[in-house]
Amino acid sequence: MNHYRKTIHKYKSLQGGKGCPFCNSETMASAVYQDEHVYIVHNITKYDLWELHDVQDHLLVIPKKHVESLSELSDNERLAVMDQAANYEADGYNVYARGVGFVKRSVKHQHTHLIKTANKKPRISVFLQNPYYLFKK
Repeated sequence: MNHYRKTIHKYKSLQGGKGCPFCNSETMASAVYQDEHVYIVHNITKYDLWELHDVQDHLLVIPKKHVESLSELSDNERLAVMDQAANYEADGYNVYARGVGFVKRSVKHQHTHLIKTANKKPRISVFLQNPYYLFKK
């Protein structure tokens, strides 16, 4: 399903259209984990599929410091992001982050996706673009 417009609306509504939704205290309060450098939350908009696999869980590792790129973090902050990504990767999560300036990046605050999928591909998938439709069986 196309969640892009809904996602943008949700992110904007967190701050009344102003500021960064990841720097919002409400978002930080929903963390399933946090330390002095990072916090982990469930993504507001869940992905249905990741590489044609059903998504079971979708988390975000977010640095507490507002930056667009990992390169802007201190060594300790960057290590905290990587340590959390490594912990979840060991539990079968896929690790993914969009680069600075990528057109589909919805928030300009560095965040790393942790995506847990079912290891069973659908028998049939059809993807049509503009408008976006997904049929799977």
